[in-house]
Amino acid sequence: MTKYIILFYIVSQLFAAQSYKILGIFPSADRGNYQTYRGLFRQLTQRNHHVTLITHFQMPNPPVNYHEVLLSDKQDNKGLSFESVIVNEVSRVPFETLVSTKEGNDDCKTLMNNHEVLHMIRTQPKYSVIIVESYNSDCALALAANLSSPYIAFNPQSIHPWHFSRLGIHFNSAYVPQSLLPFGKEPWFFDRVKGFILYHVANWVYYIGSQVTDHVYLYKYLGDNLPALESIASNASLVFVNTHKSVFGGVVRADNVVDIGGIHIRPPKSIPTHIERFINEAENGVIYVNLGSTVKDFTLPSDKLTELISTFRKLQLRILWKWDGDSVENLPRNVMTMKWFPQYDILKHDNVKAFISHGGILSCTEALDAGVPVVAIPLFGEQYGNSAALVDAGIASIVTYENLKDELLLDAINEVLEPRCQQQAKLVSRMWHDRPMNALETAIYWIEYVARYNGSPNMGAPSVKVPWYQQLQLDVLAFIFIVFYIVMYAFYKVLKVCCCCCCQPEPPVEKISRERTTRRVKFE
Repeated sequence: MTKYIILFYIVSQLFAAQSYKILGIFPSADRGNYQTYRGLFRQLTQRNHHVTLITHFQMPNPPVNYHEVLLSDKQDNKGLSFESVIVNEVSRVPFETLVSTKEGNDDCKTLMNNHEVLHMIRTQPKYSVIIVESYNSDCALALAANLSSPYIAFNPQSIHPWHFSRLGIHFNSAYVPQSLLPFGKEPWFFDRVKGFILYHVANWVYYIGSQVTDHVYLYKYLGDNLPALESIASNASLVFVNTHKSVFGGVVRADNVVDIGGIHIRPPKSIPTHIERFINEAENGVIYVNLGSTVKDFTLPSDKLTELISTFRKLQLRILWKWDGDSVENLPRNVMTMKWFPQYDILKHDNVKAFISHGGILSCTEALDAGVPVVAIPLFGEQYGNSAALVDAGIASIVTYENLKDELLLDAINEVLEPRCQQQAKLVSRMWHDRPMNALETAIYWIEYVARYNGSPNMGAPSVKVPWYQQLQLDVLAFIFIVFYIVMYAFYKVLKVCCCCCCQPEPPVEKISRERTTRRVKFE
């Protein structure tokens, strides 16, 4: 009996030693972001960790070792209109960056005005690790740094231009794609010029609109000695990014950048009977259509709606169309519309042949997971970069919103329905799945890693602490140039003296004789 008691004690102590105190700070009210991280924190509680989550969203049936700090009790689901779509990159990128930073400013104020958050700042509770949402603001990272615990930046989207320097990414418009642009990895010359300019414009807008604005606001709560927000962001132990190198790779990054693309995905569930029957009875297959939840479908202009319906009428396939507006007039018989579909479960069905999508990161990762090619109609933000990455992988075709015509859309659909594209989508999906651990297990492993070692020593990019002129090696080049100039100048002087000595002409013999005769006459 004593032996079993000792064994039980050892096992209990082992579990206790592996239990960490984890804080999550997620100030964004975006439901898509919440879908990305909600499963992670539930799984952390199931691993016997004590979790506190600052969020706008309440977890259903929370476990006993889970505590919630709600920033609000309701969410704004108004959405945007298709009239908000800006088709010109030169106008779109600065404006959307500014709008994104404004949302970050509002989230920062909501976070710092919460009474439980203010209590944390006063009492300084200790955590093993802090996981912080970071994509359009570094405000929450400043709070994590103030609590003096190792922190992990959690980016629910792809890497944005203002993240490059802190992640050790040396930007070059020739081969480093940007999340806000549709140019991909092989842009032509004028795309590179445009990308170069917009990269610096986006960084400047983010610096002024987010970092400077938030820094001034945070003085009130975190004191006058608050470091620069870029410095705080650069000191994150790890950075989780909602992508994977099998599709979004090819860019040199620091070792502390961890891909967790597909972290929200769970095993597929059974499809409702009437939808499954509609899919199974489609002799030529099914196309699933969903242009996202950020933009409300009923705001789609009538001319664009007509183009979509005209395209669907010409197809031999059946269409499942997520449509949140009123019933559509003159809807073809091969089309089923609903306000909501179980998207991932539908994409996993063998008879689904293509996905017409806005290119949001969750939709892209679900299409990659299911091996379904995509016809992308990007509308905002990182949707352009996501769509370009799928095109580079050979599993997507892009139709711009500006050129949304039935003939162009029909050509794009026929392109992704070709056997070559279908096979490539399955191949890329296998590469997407071929990892040592799935995305959720990867995230949990690295969270526990940071908790075990109080950070992640030697994994960050050393370039973040190096001045820009040293990153470009301008001081080294200047030194080499000066030394080279001095050596060449000295060599020139020596060569000049040698040439003067060796090349001086000898006087004629007759002249020497006359000079000698003249000297004798003068002497006499």
